[in-house]
Amino acid sequence: MAFEHARKVINALAKLDHEQRCELLYFDESGFSPNPPVQYGWGRIGETRAVEPLAHRPRVNVLGALRHDGQLTWSTQQRPTTRDDVIAFFDRIALQPYAVPRIVLIDNAGIHKGDLMEKKRRQWAKHGLYLYYLPPYSPELNRIEILWKHAKHFWRRFVARNGADLLDEIQSLMRGFGSKFTINFA
Repeated sequence: MAFEHARKVINALAKLDHEQRCELLYFDESGFSPNPPVQYGWGRIGETRAVEPLAHRPRVNVLGALRHDGQLTWSTQQRPTTRDDVIAFFDRIALQPYAVPRIVLIDNAGIHKGDLMEKKRRQWAKHGLYLYYLPPYSPELNRIEILWKHAKHFWRRFVARNGADLLDEIQSLMRGFGSKFTINFA
């Protein structure tokens, strides 16, 4: 029931965005590793499938806000993402000029919630930035999840051997989104 209600709210917000009465953004963060993600595997009937862990290598984490019209705002870092990173990202968006309210669709990750986030939400609202929390376990409602999937599974070359090369590759992917790398959300 919450899922269907959220879908109706998102559709209404998308209509308002199309009419330029609000700006709809899909927010999330994602981590990138030099190793290709294991998408599937198989094993003989009755045998447990096992995968040997790869050596720990540097990761690049990306925070992103995908506008309904396809424009992407992003930042990268080579350390785990924290609540403070999310707050700094939204602070940056809140300070940008705006003509209509900006509504950010966001999931219920622990770093997206808490007393400090609630305090900041009130501050951001004064700058026309509002958070709309999606129902738990509903990544299909967050359009940026499709971007992360394409970046990880289709656009990556997996040639980075160190942290600096990986950072360069991921920043190149993010800069190329909308021109070199596109998605038809249909």
